[in-house]
Amino acid sequence: CSQGPPRRQSPLQEQPEVMAGTLLARVFDKMDPRRRDTRRRSASPPPPARVQLVVTPIGPKLPKFQAYHSSIVVDGMEYSFGGHGIVSARGHASHRAFPRAPADTRIFDLPAARRADADNLMRKLGPYFRANTYDLLRKNCNSFTDCALHYLLGQRLDKQYRCVEQIAHTADRHACLIQALSGGGYQPNRNADGFSVDKVVLEMHATPLVDGMLGHHGPRPLMAY
Repeated sequence: CSQGPPRRQSPLQEQPEVMAGTLLARVFDKMDPRRRDTRRRSASPPPPARVQLVVTPIGPKLPKFQAYHSSIVVDGMEYSFGGHGIVSARGHASHRAFPRAPADTRIFDLPAARRADADNLMRKLGPYFRANTYDLLRKNCNSFTDCALHYLLGQRLDKQYRCVEQIAHTADRHACLIQALSGGGYQPNRNADGFSVDKVVLEMHATPLVDGMLGHHGPRPLMAY
């Protein structure tokens, strides 16, 4: 009698050599438990990212207003915002240009961030902090740090490090201080018109915000450099 066409093997059906390889792997796992542990570790999720906040006081020492330069460090890589946009560098490079660093620089260990969020930090914040959009009062390094902290940790930069932004709302009353901070050369940047940290935060996440993260229950300061 005639035979029908040969059966087509299902792509989901294991080949004999594949089954043999699986059985052989199980035998080796029983013989050497370290192999099994290695295979389990390779399938585990990536470790969280270490996050640090770095702040350095800048400008004159005043009783009520102290300006700060701030940046965020993720796994040893610093991210800061300036005239060239977001800049990344190893260590705390952006602070070294200020006279009061490193003596007055403070480094805070923060909670760890999810690896996926850390890897996407530049892609997420880059569109909001482009080159040539920096403004000393309205869109500065602290604005970026504030947004980065919220994106990575769901928290906000403490108000004591954002006094310059508070001055921006009453600029006419603090004209002398503004000129002291800028060396007498402050000019508003039109490219920063309409920028708002709160608007950026709302666009990134619709989650509750936690202010005062460096209060009594905040992270401990480390020795700078």
